[in-house]
Amino acid sequence: MSPHRVAAMLLASFSLLVPRPGSSQGTTMAGAELTLTLADAQERARRVSPALRSAREAATAADARARQASAFANPTISFQREQTSRGTQENSQNIVTVDQPIEFGLRPARREAAAHRSEAAAARVRDVESQLALDVTRAYADALATDRRAALAHEAATAFERARRVSDERVAAGDISGYANRRIRMEAARYAVLRAQALLGQGNARRTLAALIAPSTSALGDAALVLVEPTLAAGAPQPVDSLVALALTHRDELVAIRLDGKAAQADAALVSRERWPTPVITGGLKTEEQTGIGALSGIAVGVALPLPLWDRRRGAIDAAAADARRAESAVALVRRRIEFEVRDAAASLHVVDEQLALLRPVLGEESTLALRAAALAYTEGEIALVEWLDAVRAYHEAESAFATLRAELIIHRAALDRAVGLPLRRSAQ
Repeated sequence: MSPHRVAAMLLASFSLLVPRPGSSQGTTMAGAELTLTLADAQERARRVSPALRSAREAATAADARARQASAFANPTISFQREQTSRGTQENSQNIVTVDQPIEFGLRPARREAAAHRSEAAAARVRDVESQLALDVTRAYADALATDRRAALAHEAATAFERARRVSDERVAAGDISGYANRRIRMEAARYAVLRAQALLGQGNARRTLAALIAPSTSALGDAALVLVEPTLAAGAPQPVDSLVALALTHRDELVAIRLDGKAAQADAALVSRERWPTPVITGGLKTEEQTGIGALSGIAVGVALPLPLWDRRRGAIDAAAADARRAESAVALVRRRIEFEVRDAAASLHVVDEQLALLRPVLGEESTLALRAAALAYTEGEIALVEWLDAVRAYHEAESAFATLRAELIIHRAALDRAVGLPLRRSAQ
């Protein structure tokens, strides 16, 4: 048998290197499959996320405190009895009074501070949802990329295993050289290691995704989960300065920090008002019985006014003012960080877009044709074994890199949405 015919037989075993339609989901087994889109994953995460549940409870508590801030101070009812006597003379008094504190300007300040904190808690719920969406998108895209890399590695390793068996048979028959056999055995071992690494990465990525979207990592079986790659809409993002302006207006984290600042200012106003004494109005009934005179009755009224002699609330006022200034500094800090995040996310997205633009024309159908052409050239003796193996390796590495870049594109677009605080509508399910 001629070496070229042997090569043709070997190359027939490499047909698995060219991906088949529908193989992009890696080594997912058939059976009871669960098809999961990115939107499905995000909805599942919102239902089970402890962080989101905690933020919602915090918002519920803030709403309750806002309602409580509108309450009036409770009145105090009191009863006093005085009884005196001397010889045959007796005198007794019964006094029932109701004391009501009159707060001037305190309730509006409390309501304002509580309302700002309630709005801030609601903004933090939205911020947690936004961060959760990014986390799920990152895990989902990583799982998609590892699926693709695992599929490529599995196909290549399977093909080289078959090629090694054929090569071992032919080298024993003297049809091919020992060098060619050793090279094929080396490549078979190399792709077996790559397959093991890819399967390990695939398992880790699936578990990371399951931890976000399921009550437990065992709730979703790896073999039953089929991920659907999102369709990325064409179109460049807005200019970076416009994105920064949007973020400084709509980013919920910044909205919450600003509301915290307003609440701190309201607290400072409240503490300042508290230095003025709160009068207590007293009103009630009094009955008196005295020997020789009989029973007497009437009303009891009064006013109690605390004197701010020892505690003028100066320390509390200074502390509240410092808290308000600290809140203003926190706003400035978050503004700077958000601007950096927007610019960084936009720049990263631009780089990934450029890299994909370079790879798209030479991958897919073009790379498949190139691989087949290299295989044909080897069978016809136009290129050496080393050149053909280099072509196979280049195909595998390029397709793996393309899968990684596709995942990075999904992640960076979601990161830009998160940084801006608005969905920019550049991806669809």
